[in-house]
Amino acid sequence: MEDSDIITLQNVDRVRSITVRAARRVLVTVASSGLFVAAAAAGLTYVLHGPERIAIVCLCTGIFVVIFLFQFVHWARHYKALMRQLDDLEHRINKGEIIYGSQVRFRSYR
Repeated sequence: MEDSDIITLQNVDRVRSITVRAARRVLVTVASSGLFVAAAAAGLTYVLHGPERIAIVCLCTGIFVVIFLFQFVHWARHYKALMRQLDDLEHRINKGEIIYGSQVRFRSYR
């Protein structure tokens, strides 16, 4: 293993900033697309079935909101697990442990 493969605190900070940006982008995309799809489904159902079937509109909207809520929770847990692993890595480096990049593996929360 080479000395250039040693992970430093600057490397961890750089990866953390990239991960935070990606997490924000993914979570905003999931939330906004969930609301958009739910509104589109509600509008389409309203147009197809009319105002007398408002229960169907509410049911369709609720189904899409729940689906995207599960997706939002999934991605939030994923990025939280990655940030926790970065915190552990930073803690190990602060204790003086030498860690090589080829030894580091990141996993999702599963």
